[in-house]
Amino acid sequence: MDNIELEKPKEVPSILSKRKLLPGDRVLWVIVAMFFAISVVAVYTASSQMGFREGTIDRELQRHLISIGLSVAILFSCYIMGANLFRRFTKLAYIVSWIMTFIAYFTGDGRNNAERWLDIGFFSLQPSELLKIGTIMFLAAQLSARHHRISKVHLLPTTFDVRKWKTPQELDIIMNDIVPIVLPIALSCAVILPAHTSSAIHIFFVSMVLLFIAGIRFKEIMKLLAVAAVVGMMWLAVAGRIGTVIKRVATWAGIELVSEDGKKEEGSKDTYYSQMAIQNGGVFGVGAGRSMMRLKLTHPESDYLFAAIVEEFGLLLSFVIILLYLWLFFRSLRIFEQCEWLYAGLLAVGLALLVTSQGFLHVSVCLGIIPETGQNLPFITRGRTGMFCASIAVGIILSISRQVEQGTLLPPSQRNNMSKHI
Repeated sequence: MDNIELEKPKEVPSILSKRKLLPGDRVLWVIVAMFFAISVVAVYTASSQMGFREGTIDRELQRHLISIGLSVAILFSCYIMGANLFRRFTKLAYIVSWIMTFIAYFTGDGRNNAERWLDIGFFSLQPSELLKIGTIMFLAAQLSARHHRISKVHLLPTTFDVRKWKTPQELDIIMNDIVPIVLPIALSCAVILPAHTSSAIHIFFVSMVLLFIAGIRFKEIMKLLAVAAVVGMMWLAVAGRIGTVIKRVATWAGIELVSEDGKKEEGSKDTYYSQMAIQNGGVFGVGAGRSMMRLKLTHPESDYLFAAIVEEFGLLLSFVIILLYLWLFFRSLRIFEQCEWLYAGLLAVGLALLVTSQGFLHVSVCLGIIPETGQNLPFITRGRTGMFCASIAVGIILSISRQVEQGTLLPPSQRNNMSKHI
């Protein structure tokens, strides 16, 4: 018996003991790197169209490389932060971004008949893009705080009789459900809508999907959608934007509009040129810098960049871009499933939905599936605001994935219990 040595139990390595260069979901880092690489090529070929005439190839490429460098710095800054810090500054982020979006109407630069850009020195900022992120952060906080009764949450009063809203039951619904959840969505849409209707619709539908993921009853979401549709149509009629909407839809549908004096109104030809670019590209494309439709499209570097990429590099690269967006979303959905803290999970999936849905809106416009929206291609389109905001969103997702892997992402209740036992 003395000669028998007992086998020592093997120690299970702790997740905290694993030292990686970049803890968390490394696949997301690969996805972002591929987006940036595609963006460099796309911007270089876009600059080549004007380069021989103005000699601006190197300058445009250098500016874009600086934008990518700053985006990486922003992404990494968000990555090293924690979900607790994001939660602490949620209200401040929402309020500041909303105020900036409102101020842009009075002090901002006008572009495309809309005052929605703020000049902050080295670049022009589109604050509505920041407000989208702030809205998702605010919703994630409010929904997670009500997870214990999420199936009983009301998004509208139970009656449209205003006189009954003073009853204790209706007041409770208004103050505890509608004001914290619906009001922020409404305020965000209201301040974005006059300048960029499609962005307001975008953040509204992303918010609706996030409500559904959180567990809000489908019936409540559909009622809110119906009310929003009525209010939206009334605003378009009052603001005089209904004509613009009809013109864009008619152009998309191929319908010729005739003015009162009998003349045909020419709509935007960008959709036609975009589809021509995709047709010209085929499977393998015409080659880098050889796109002909870039010279005809109004904004080939932003609103119709995907079409120009397909024309030059073919459908193969376009499928890669689409798969990257899908991959980003499903990786974020996996992070959501792993989160013990609902706020962090909702924040991750909400921001992923914001980025990927914007990418698919851009692609849908280029393919002619939906009318023109003016949405850029996240991580790829030239433009610092879009690239910076996409980096913030994915940086937060990466931060949450890092905390999940390290085991430091705990709900506030569990953190409080642990602090009591220490």
